[in-house]
Amino acid sequence: MTARATARTPADTTASTATVRAKVAPAAASDGAATKTPRVERPKRAGDAIKARPSKAATPQNPTHEKPVANESGAIAVPSPCDIDVPLDQLVLDDANVRQVRSAGGVEELAALIDAQGLLHRLAVVALADGRFGVIAGGRRLLALRKLASDGRWSAARPVECRLYDSAQAVEISLAENSGREAMHPADEAEAFLARVEAGQSVAQIAVRFGAAPLTVERRLKLARLAPRFLAMYREGNIASDMLHALALTDNHKAQEAVWDGLPTYRRDAWTVRRLLTEGAATAESHLARFVGVETYEARGGKVRRDLFANDDTGRSGIYLEAPGLLRQLATEKLQAAAEEVRAEGWAWVEGLIDADRLALRAYGQQAPSERAPSDAEAGMLAALETERERLNAAYDQNEAKALQFEDDGDGNDAYEAEEVRLSGLLSDLDDRIDAARAALRVWTPEQLGRCGAMLRIDSDGTLAVHRGLLRREPTHDGACGAGTEDGEGLVSRAGRGSESTEAAEAGKRRAVFSEKLMRDLTAHRTAALQAALTQDVDVALATLVHRMVETVFDLYDRGNDIVKVTVRPTGDLALAEHASDYIHTPAAALLERTASDWGERLPRDPAATFRWLLAQERQTLLELLAYCTARSIDAIQGRERRRNQSDAIAEALGLDMADWWTPSAANYLHSVSKAKAVEAVREASGIDCTKEVAAMKKSEAADYCAAKLEGTRWLPVPLRPLVAGPSQACADAQAEQEKNDGAEEALNRAGPDGDPVSDAGRDQPDQEA
Repeated sequence: MTARATARTPADTTASTATVRAKVAPAAASDGAATKTPRVERPKRAGDAIKARPSKAATPQNPTHEKPVANESGAIAVPSPCDIDVPLDQLVLDDANVRQVRSAGGVEELAALIDAQGLLHRLAVVALADGRFGVIAGGRRLLALRKLASDGRWSAARPVECRLYDSAQAVEISLAENSGREAMHPADEAEAFLARVEAGQSVAQIAVRFGAAPLTVERRLKLARLAPRFLAMYREGNIASDMLHALALTDNHKAQEAVWDGLPTYRRDAWTVRRLLTEGAATAESHLARFVGVETYEARGGKVRRDLFANDDTGRSGIYLEAPGLLRQLATEKLQAAAEEVRAEGWAWVEGLIDADRLALRAYGQQAPSERAPSDAEAGMLAALETERERLNAAYDQNEAKALQFEDDGDGNDAYEAEEVRLSGLLSDLDDRIDAARAALRVWTPEQLGRCGAMLRIDSDGTLAVHRGLLRREPTHDGACGAGTEDGEGLVSRAGRGSESTEAAEAGKRRAVFSEKLMRDLTAHRTAALQAALTQDVDVALATLVHRMVETVFDLYDRGNDIVKVTVRPTGDLALAEHASDYIHTPAAALLERTASDWGERLPRDPAATFRWLLAQERQTLLELLAYCTARSIDAIQGRERRRNQSDAIAEALGLDMADWWTPSAANYLHSVSKAKAVEAVREASGIDCTKEVAAMKKSEAADYCAAKLEGTRWLPVPLRPLVAGPSQACADAQAEQEKNDGAEEALNRAGPDGDPVSDAGRDQPDQEA
């Protein structure tokens, strides 16, 4: 039996005040005599406890009447442990406390628990020579109590239950209390939270009382509502947490079990389960959902399913719209309303397409808007802007030339990089001003409005794109490429006719944005992601392989479509790791390794038996194996600026988002680009301009700083972003050949009946977009 006392100063102990002090009994004699239980008198009321002054705090009485002696750490030896109450402001962390690392978030949670439930476990303390008490075990509880006191929820004079130990035991007691501790299993916590809900508590109340974020409570409740068999498997370690997160997309136990039991063991992964449970639903990241808006969809009665476990940095991840028909209806209504506004401009015709990409423009010719003569003031302003741009370009090139004279040791060329950032910003602003000034001079004539039309479509990112000045046309012959087409006026017009050779020539004139090494790094990661995604989609894999065979058999070869090697030359892990930085730790590498291991265990070791084994398999097994082998033949690694090829079409069919497979870091991107590009990445991802902060940093420090800013933003560099669809190279080559042979006729045909020039959309003039 133990006794408890309240630590107080000698001056506080008077005849009229109840004495509260632990009288520690001497140790038992060698003959086994029992230790006398100390007598403790309690205050009659809680308010009777008087605040102790740290300078005069009483130490436990010494039964031997010897003067207490402090050890080297300032702690006082006591004969045996006893329970005491110590005012919070007399407690300090002791050097003997073995726990040095404490989570700030954990302290917040613990403070909420103590505030709601009280202090469930005493602090272990030793008496110090200055009258205070050093906490040797319970440091996090002390920090939580101080947090409560600073928030005004706990008095600094309020007694705290403690257990007083001899200073000689301090380190041992501290180590013992901090050892052998085990956190509660998430399944147990989930069921405990559910019991609180069933008892009438809300999610907010549970979050406050147990110091958890409301989202954490909601996630635990989702797990608690899974079919019991999955929670049992989770406790036994037979199912991963990410699988539970995927199954929790539905509360229907039968649906959960049907998906699980319907999948072969080797296909039971979270990605597949999530895809099956959301089949038929549209995601909030789709172009239609972005265009309409989830809020508008819900306001019209559309049902939404939210994945509480999604990393929802964009506000759209893990949101599934279960009425795709309603979504299309709303998109059509919004598009039609926009079309009416464009029609009011006076165009001969206006079309609105909700599923069209840029390939739809190939069915039309396109005229460029006319350009009116600038006024004297406008001409003077444009001349001044062009002169300033030439000056800034010369300064940029001169700064770059000087920077190349220094080796990039992380410090030597910081001044040049700072100047590069400044000049890049000035050039960017100046280009915007020049573009705006020139755009103000472009107008559509009444003749063009009466002859041409406009097409509205929804872009891949959900924005509305308006293409004006389009000419309808009818085919004149059945060419494989549709190279020559004729409009109603007898004009030959080709929309989107720009060839890759033209693009390559233009690219050669531009300054390379990314080094060849970095391009190979990024596109190797993209290749791995394509392979990993393709192994999980049999239909796309089959179409990919058949497409490649059809190209060969029917002589439909198009440059850039040779990334699938039908002869099956695998692009394996070694080839990918040679270019892709930190490849072995990427999600794509993990998935490909797991899939390869699964097939390696199933396939016969004897090559002669492989064919017989294949003949005995079900069709679905063969298709899945075909998907894997086709995927491993993908090779989309490029060393120069990436242009659209068959890999983009495959990526679109797969719904590939490289943000799921690659995350920017100092090692895999930021160390390989200038500080200006790193700052630009942060600005694109978050809207924050950190130019001033980065300017004074060394290259390595700037890379780490920007990496922290990019964390969780799902930002991607240009080589990993989807490329907009353009015309095929075969068509472009055929058209170029026709222009060469029929130059005179082409020049005549490119003039309209009213003398208006007809430009090639996609080559001579940019699309006119709203």
